[in-house]
Amino acid sequence: MIRVQQLKIIEFRGIRDLKINFGAKNFAICGPNGTGKSGVVDAIEFALTGDITRLTGRGSSEVTVKAHAPHVDRRDSPGESVVVLDAEIPSLGKTVRITRRVSAATAPRVEPDSADVLAVIAELARHPEFALSRREIVKYVLATPGDRSKEVEELLRLDRL
Repeated sequence: MIRVQQLKIIEFRGIRDLKINFGAKNFAICGPNGTGKSGVVDAIEFALTGDITRLTGRGSSEVTVKAHAPHVDRRDSPGESVVVLDAEIPSLGKTVRITRRVSAATAPRVEPDSADVLAVIAELARHPEFALSRREIVKYVLATPGDRSKEVEELLRLDRL
């Protein structure tokens, strides 16, 4: 487990430049439609995993992180789309900084890059926590039982086991 201290988002999804101090505490994100709530959640997932679950999977067609994660004004410059996440790793008694660029999503800069810290980051990438929007929750509630089972398997990435 980690505790997010701070998140810096630059030219990512609908966010131009944002810095949020979470103070390593639990948090909730709320606000009107179109204000960047999903972008913040996407940025946290991207920093930890190099992926954005909402942009992948069934029904996402040819949507890719490289093409669709940069801010709309920076789609031709994915190197400018950066997420920096500072977090505590209580089990190690350490703080980590993960810097991930859309242009190199699979190659984050992790500081410190010690084996124990990298192992925690790798575990988070294999088993990320998900935040569901109201629309996604309704989709699962209204799905037929057979389809719901398939959707949940995809959400939990059970097909990758």
